Amino acid sequence: MKSNNGVYQLNSQKNNFSRNSTSKNPYNLEKIIEKYKNLAKEALSGGDKILHESYLQHSDHFSRILSEVNTLKTKNNIDDRSQVVEASKNENK
Repeated sequence: MKSNNGVYQLNSQKNNFSRNSTSKNPYNLEKIIEKYKNLAKEALSGGDKILHESYLQHSDHFSRILSEVNTLKTKNNIDDRSQVVEASKNENK
């Protein structure tokens, strides 16, 4: 994006993966992982081993992201539960 003085600036919001809904919805990540696994299968059956490996790498990449998302959600759920417990303890005093 060009600013008023003619200098190009990066739009950090467009380049931020966390803004993408994919990172917030594990179901979308699972669909993407399956898509790349299927594409890898098709590439292998077509005899293209390099494309097969490329698709598997994409699948692995999104699997790691899904794992991180699940870990963060689990951590956030634990934090939320402890806050509820603390709040109820404070109310009972």
